[in-house]
Amino acid sequence: MKIALFDPSTAGSAVISMVAGPGKIRGLAALALTGLLLVPLAAIPADPHAGHGQEAAADSRHPIPLDAREKNFLLSEMREFLAVSQHILAASQAGDMKAVAAAARSVGLKAHRDDFTNPASIVQGIRKKAPQEFLPLGKATHAGFDEIADIAEQIGDKDAVNNLLADNMRRCVACHAGYRVADGH
Repeated sequence: MKIALFDPSTAGSAVISMVAGPGKIRGLAALALTGLLLVPLAAIPADPHAGHGQEAAADSRHPIPLDAREKNFLLSEMREFLAVSQHILAASQAGDMKAVAAAARSVGLKAHRDDFTNPASIVQGIRKKAPQEFLPLGKATHAGFDEIADIAEQIGDKDAVNNLLADNMRRCVACHAGYRVADGH
């Protein structure tokens, strides 16, 4: 059994220890995955509670004024991305590439094409209120899930799937770092 241990407060120095058992390749894969997971941790302060209670006053992200219906749609979609990402990671680690592909396709661009092409779609209302750069980021995230599904079906390589998932999650991080939903009544 392999166990990767790390201390988030020392993520910058990437303190990792592996307890290895049989199958060193699996240990190396776990180490590589841990390395991928540590990249975003480098941005976490040593005190995870530092600054709490001050975010609203110091929040410099671009506000996107949405009405309640648009806000619910957008937040629901983000929660779905998160749930699907977790499912992809679990299925990938289990070697179940059919489950990876099915999960990824469910939130891919092909499955949501109407949201981007239908002039009456709620997405079009959000597009009118959001900065120009916002919607292409969401569209690229959907397309990233299609790419994950394609790789899972065509190659079946969990490292490739996990790398694509990490790339896609960077889009989530970039979006959350740059934008916030504001009540637009």
